[in-house]
Amino acid sequence: MSDWKEWSDWLREGYFITYVAEGVRYYEHIIACDLGHYEYEWFETVNPLSESGPKVVDDLVLTQGYDSSSNINQIWQMIFGIKGQVYVYVELPTDTHRHGVPKVPKPNANLREVSHFTEAMSDFDEPTFLTEHIIIKPWTDRINLSVYNPNSIAKTPRLNFIINKMNTERIGTEQYGELSTPTIPGNDALTARLKARWSETLEKLYKRQIPQKPLTIFPVKAPEAE
Repeated sequence: MSDWKEWSDWLREGYFITYVAEGVRYYEHIIACDLGHYEYEWFETVNPLSESGPKVVDDLVLTQGYDSSSNINQIWQMIFGIKGQVYVYVELPTDTHRHGVPKVPKPNANLREVSHFTEAMSDFDEPTFLTEHIIIKPWTDRINLSVYNPNSIAKTPRLNFIINKMNTERIGTEQYGELSTPTIPGNDALTARLKARWSETLEKLYKRQIPQKPLTIFPVKAPEAE
């Protein structure tokens, strides 16, 4: 059985998750999941020893983010498989290259074999979690892809995206040790109910007394070596 069919790596209803953005740690509770599947044929044929892209796949743009009036957020957990012996490079956010190493953070004309995914790593019909990326609006609401063809014949690669679409309820945030439950604009009564509901849980999550799944939404950067 392939990785993507195993439930152990997918986030599920009832899980608590946490992630950091712009110096704030967010805590959320998954309340609904739904599977998304999308197959994409690369927008052009890639000539031998040539690069194509970067390309934002518009149909994979996350359209809904956190709604402060309902306290609901939407998050995608996404993996993809590859058909065609090409190198696939990822930028997420769309101006940040991922998966490099310090001395070779990005591919160049003389060195292509760095920071890429291949069919052997994640087959089209058997996508693996090596390609996992977390999509959260507004920070990482779309994924940017490039392809390099190392072969002697032209290739038109295809990508097979499997997406776990999740609705989450925000429990609260932490910044510099200060915990805050959600504030609902213009609705003091609901704000008070959320505080009563989540204050104890938020404190236990902060102290790691409750199991939670940390999500990486920004890359661990690989700056060039001095």
